[in-house]
Amino acid sequence: MTDTLYGWMRNLACYFIFLSAVMHFLPDNNYKKYIQFYMGLLLILLLLSPVLDFLQLENKIDAGVDRYMEEEERDREEWENYAREIEEEYGWNKKSEDTGDTQPQDEEDSLQEGAVGP
Repeated sequence: MTDTLYGWMRNLACYFIFLSAVMHFLPDNNYKKYIQFYMGLLLILLLLSPVLDFLQLENKIDAGVDRYMEEEERDREEWENYAREIEEEYGWNKKSEDTGDTQPQDEEDSLQEGAVGP
């Protein structure tokens, strides 16, 4: 328990040192309000970290984020497969779109494999 409290206090001390260093190194005061806003958000997270640890909400949040990332990865793979199917169905390929060349994919593959070129 005391290790947790000392760790929390150390994090707060590091935060305030970092905040003062950033504020002193700002060339203009134009960005001061933005830096203070984001550093305030970071301070809120630091202050809430013991509560999140006690209630074990951090594990629940991490699990939710992991589930979301897995779903996004599956969706991305599905869309990539769908795009490949459409490209194969219509004979499109990415290289011909970039160069404006209208050669079918099979002819271009045979040229790349066997031809030496000029």
